[in-house]
Amino acid sequence: MKKISFISAFSLVLLAGCSTTPEQCDPKNTNIGIMDKISCNYSGNYQARIDQKKQILENEQRANQQFKEIYANIEKQKNDTTLSVKQKQAQQQKLKQDLSKLTSEIKAKAKGRDDLLKQVNDIEQQYNQVNKSSKSEVEKQVELDKLNKKLQQLQKALNI
Repeated sequence: MKKISFISAFSLVLLAGCSTTPEQCDPKNTNIGIMDKISCNYSGNYQARIDQKKQILENEQRANQQFKEIYANIEKQKNDTTLSVKQKQAQQQKLKQDLSKLTSEIKAKAKGRDDLLKQVNDIEQQYNQVNKSSKSEVEKQVELDKLNKKLQQLQKALNI
């Protein structure tokens, strides 16, 4: 009878040990009994936990790689934007130089023609207002382009 009760008790302990899950089979967990540890080892729950942690690590590494790619793309766009802004500023500076040169040239050719000189002076005033304004670079560029077209029309009128 003692033998049967011992086997019954041992069977219950083994069954209780078989009911462990991979989450319970944490090697850091010191609160589980020897039977649970044996159950974790032989049921494959330790390996299942290792596989689960490996999968989580791989997912995190993939996510990290995606974030690195996104960051690289953002940096590239930032550099492209900076380059574009510098190109626009260089374009605007060239346009300003061209406008100044064209204005001087038209003034020299329009001597004696007060109507043309008045138009050139008006364009110069508008040019100075655009440069002093707090408008964005794009808005300034549009205004300077308009002034450039006006000067080109005057240039054509003078046959320069």
